[in-house]
Amino acid sequence: KTKIFGVNRHTTINLGKNFRATFIGINHSIPDAFSIFVESRQGNIFFSGDYKIDTQPTNELEADYAKLKSLRGRVDLALMESTNATKIGKAPSETEIFENLGNIISKTQGRVIVAAFSSLLTRLYALFEIAKRTNRKIVISGRSLEQTISIASNQGYIKIPQGLVIKEREMPKYKDNQLLILSTGSQGERFAALNRISLSEHKYIKVKKGDLVIMSSSEIPENVSSIEKMTDRLIALGADLLKDTIETKIHSSGHGNQEDMKIMYELTSPKTVMPIHGPLTFRYFNKKNYMSWGMKDENVLLTDDGQIWSFNGKNWNKAKPIEAKPILIDGLGVGDTGEIVLNDRKQLSEYGMFTIVLNLSSKTHRLMGRPQFVSRGFIYMKKSQELLKEIQTLIYDAHRSWLSDSSKQKDFKIDTLKTLIEKSVGKYIYKKTEREPIIQIVVV
Repeated sequence: KTKIFGVNRHTTINLGKNFRATFIGINHSIPDAFSIFVESRQGNIFFSGDYKIDTQPTNELEADYAKLKSLRGRVDLALMESTNATKIGKAPSETEIFENLGNIISKTQGRVIVAAFSSLLTRLYALFEIAKRTNRKIVISGRSLEQTISIASNQGYIKIPQGLVIKEREMPKYKDNQLLILSTGSQGERFAALNRISLSEHKYIKVKKGDLVIMSSSEIPENVSSIEKMTDRLIALGADLLKDTIETKIHSSGHGNQEDMKIMYELTSPKTVMPIHGPLTFRYFNKKNYMSWGMKDENVLLTDDGQIWSFNGKNWNKAKPIEAKPILIDGLGVGDTGEIVLNDRKQLSEYGMFTIVLNLSSKTHRLMGRPQFVSRGFIYMKKSQELLKEIQTLIYDAHRSWLSDSSKQKDFKIDTLKTLIEKSVGKYIYKKTEREPIIQIVVV
């Protein structure tokens, strides 16, 4: 049974007989973020975790710089995050974002709708404080946001006075300049609140002229198209839109830029660094960073998932790797959704499924009646009769060939018939439609 231990920035625990872990408070986009220093008799490892150097955090303590500095000369290997390895300068402080958002919201005469990551508690704290200062009621739209704020309130991270938060249906009771709407959907997710607002599908929130929509978040690259379509709709409905820019900073990453990374490096002075957290490109450029700060090439290690490293007290060497693929959780199943299942789902989502039902005589092995077809997400049956006739002919040909060969061998294998039909029909369908539906053969 898994044991769960609560930790804080003063926690040091023994892990079995050989390891000792010290938790060090740092700043990120969530409270209680930690770096971890693991000691053993053979050597010591430092794990940076996700961090940035924020000298003016909003609702948490600064990083424990003294404890980080105490590690100098003791870190044999530092695992350092690489998310913003190519971004120069320093990540803006949350206090700067707090002030900028406060200035914007205080000057806005209409309703303000703010979209941010629901896990970004430092930003949510700032917005609640701004609402108090500007005498606006807060409306929360989005389940994940409601859950995060509820937990944050219960844990004391966000203090919510009685009456500050109102229900969506209560908005008509207040003037536009008395409302601050916090919404999910900063990445253009289909069923998130802001996207439903943009599609005029939201029951209570309808965009109107004078509304200001603030996108207080970064744009994940694969979501850019969805976000732009959503913001296009919001603008067309009459809303003003504000995004994070160099001139108007309304979002700060929880991950440090190059200057933050250099400060962490200088605080801990590790003997060897292994860039982590990010694709190889990010880690490659982070290695370049450490080399520019004075580290030797052989002391900055690039690794892969599953790669084992051995330490002889002086050097780190690659050992035999192990398989380290993601373990997928699907419903109640853990680890039982493999690559084949995922490929099937991808094929289903792109091309659909085509089912062929055959009635085969158990005595003569001849077809009884015509093949029956069922299409799900592949073709519209009524308008594809010519295609279905050709497929029917291919089935007859495949069956005739199978019947002839099986009679000679006196062995009638149904799986062989299914394979013949699937290959023949699949090849023909791709030739005619350039689609590859999952083909299912049912023999009754």
